[in-house]
This record gives sequence, structure tokens and C-alpha cells, in this order.
Amino acid sequence: MNEIFSFRTEDGRARCCILGAECLKAIYTALTTGVFLTGLLMSAGMDEAEVGITTSIPFLAGILYPLSPLLLERFCRRKAILGITRFIYHTLVIAAITCLPQLGETKYLVALTAVCLTVGNAVNILVASGFPAWHIHFLPEELRGRFYAVSGVINSIFTAVAAMTASFLADMAKSTQNELYWMKWIRLAAYAIALAELLLLLLPKEITYPVSSCRGRELLVLPFQNTKFCLTMIPVFAWMMISTMTLYSSNTYLLDHVEVPYSFISLLQAMNIAVTMITMPFWYKLLKKASWFGAFQRVFLLFALYPFLHMLIDRSNYLFLLPVTLLVYQGMLAGGTLYFNNMAYIFTPEENKTAYLSWYFMVVNMGSLSGQGLSALLLKLLKKTWYFGSFPFTPTQQILLLQGLLALAFGFWFGRVLLKKLQSEI
Repeated sequence: MNEIFSFRTEDGRARCCILGAECLKAIYTALTTGVFLTGLLMSAGMDEAEVGITTSIPFLAGILYPLSPLLLERFCRRKAILGITRFIYHTLVIAAITCLPQLGETKYLVALTAVCLTVGNAVNILVASGFPAWHIHFLPEELRGRFYAVSGVINSIFTAVAAMTASFLADMAKSTQNELYWMKWIRLAAYAIALAELLLLLLPKEITYPVSSCRGRELLVLPFQNTKFCLTMIPVFAWMMISTMTLYSSNTYLLDHVEVPYSFISLLQAMNIAVTMITMPFWYKLLKKASWFGAFQRVFLLFALYPFLHMLIDRSNYLFLLPVTLLVYQGMLAGGTLYFNNMAYIFTPEENKTAYLSWYFMVVNMGSLSGQGLSALLLKLLKKTWYFGSFPFTPTQQILLLQGLLALAFGFWFGRVLLKKLQSEI
């Protein structure tokens, strides 16, 4: 492990900065997305469907990802433009979103929030491939698996501690009828952490980028000429669509319908530390045995357990069933994240890496848009609660059922059809 994180070598110091930035990102992400973004928007007056729409619209900016190399390839040194655009992104997506509800009730809150999220993401998207194309230089293939395994465990610790601390504050604020005030300070603290993350991202020595032999339109369509890369993007899209499908609707269901306290949710999320540490050796061994693609296919099948369990949670059983559900979710997510992180690099050549990563990020973004957008649309359309005896089955629970079925369907197809094609291409 000393060879990966060593301050005695330039590459080792760079990996330490990358790991540190990932840890800080885990903290501010935990404080500004998921249950805390849901809580902020709900306390500002949005309903379940408006939360879903507001958080899915910004993914439309993902169509700009392929334009990223056209901008970045113009610069021999990219550090300055990467730093400036990342600063604008954090300012709009974290700071501005925090300030909007403080203006008081307004019928334009949904639109203004969506605009800030969309513009902030659009600015970031135009240079999104810049940091990975730079930092992957310090993560050679022989170290990559171990780096992702270690960073996954460490990130889970930082995420859990941050979420637990903030949730206790949020519950305390909710009990004093001052939730919006505390949400503001939690998010402003996250903004400061995001700026610290940006500093760490800029510390590694900037590499000399290979000169691309492609220009303009040719650079845009280059990844389509690589069949191996295009096939890899299929499970990338599917993972983002399926895993994020109920990211916000499941939180609103727990907070609004089941009335689970923030602190209880975050306490359970803190299990992620132990779960990741326990399951990561298993996922790493599976990787060695089954390959990146074979292991990833198994995660899809196992992930279906999460939505099937989640849809059964209600006020009478959440004290028992919610811990079991999140335990399953965290275990599956640990493996899925480990394998997903390397999908962008398996068939990506050194030359024109920015072009390939830009298309990869667009696929990731479109997957999230498809999943969360479908969920938001279904929440608008599915107005009726089903009843099985005395057990109510709300629209959110119906979407969770669909999520589980999609995970199973893709997992089986992945194993029967796509896996053979991907492994034959290696």
C-alpha cells in the first residue's frame, strides 16, 4: 500500500491528493444531494413530483459532454480553466441553490432551482473530462483496482460521518420548526469543503497531453469507431439508469410517507463504513476471478434485492426492515462502484482520451437522466395507490418494483448476450 500512497514520489503525492479530493467530494456530496437535497426542497415547499422534476432536469445538460474535447484540446495547459469552471459549478449548484429558498415563497422556486442546477452542470460538463484525463496518468492499470478498493472504503467513512452529523442537526432543526435555516448552514459548510476539494484537485503536477491527430467533427465521432468502447457503454448506461432511478423518490417516501427521522436514516447510512470494509475484499476477489465485466454483471442481479426490500417498508416495520434494506444496498453499491469506476478506461486509448471520457460522461449523465426522469414522469402519471388487503402500495413503491425488475432483466441479458461479446473483445 505504501507504493500507492507515498509522499516520497511525485506520483504518490498526486494519488494522495486525488484520494483526499475524493474524500472531500464524498462529504459535500452527502450534504448536498440525496436525502438532504430532498429535505431542503421539501422544506422550501416543493412536493414529491416537483423534487423529482427539479433534480432530473439538469441532466439534460449532459448533451454538452461531447463538446468538451473541442474546448479542452485548444489548451496545452488546462489547470486554470479547470479550476475556474469548477468554482463556478460549486457556486451555482451548492451556494446558489442554498440561497434561493431564503428569498421566501415564490412560484418561480422550481424554475430558478432548475436553472441554477442546469447552468452550473452545463459549465462543469464542458470541462468534465479534464480532471479524469489528467489524473488517470497517476493511476496505472496495475494499481487501479487496489486504489479504487481503498478509496471506496475511506470514502464510505467520510460520507457516513458527514451525513450523521448533518442529520442530527436537521432533525433538531425540524423539531424547532427551523429546518430551512439549518439546511442553509449545512450546505454552506459543504460549499467550503467543495472549494477545499478543488484545491486538492489542482495540486498534482499537470501532465503533457498527447497531441491529437484528430480535429473538429472527427474528434467528436472518434469513439464510435471503437466497437469495444461502445459495447462497454451499455452496462455503464444501465447501471446509472437503474441505480439512480429511485434516488430521490425513495427518500421522499421515507421522509413523507413513512416519517422516518433524518438521524435514523443517517445512522443506518453510517453502516456503509462497516459494510464496505467487509464486502470490498469479496468484490475484489470476484474481480480477480471473473474479470471486470463478469463481476459487474453479477452486481446487477444482486442489486435487485434492494428495491424489492425497499418497497415493503412501511411505518410498522421500518425499524427492522429499513436497516436490512440499506445493508443490502450498501453491499451491492460497494461492488457496483468498484467495477463501474474502471469502465471508462478498459478500452480507452492514451491518445484522444479526452474525447472518449467526454462521451463516457455523457452516457453516465444520460443514464441518470433516464432513471430519474422516468421516475419523475411516473410519479406524475401514477396517482393511484394500490391496495393488497390492508397494505397500501404507493406510486413510489410501484416504481421500486419496476427498478428491481429492470435490474434483473438487464442482469440476465448482460450474462447471456453482452458478456460474451465484451470478453471476446478483451
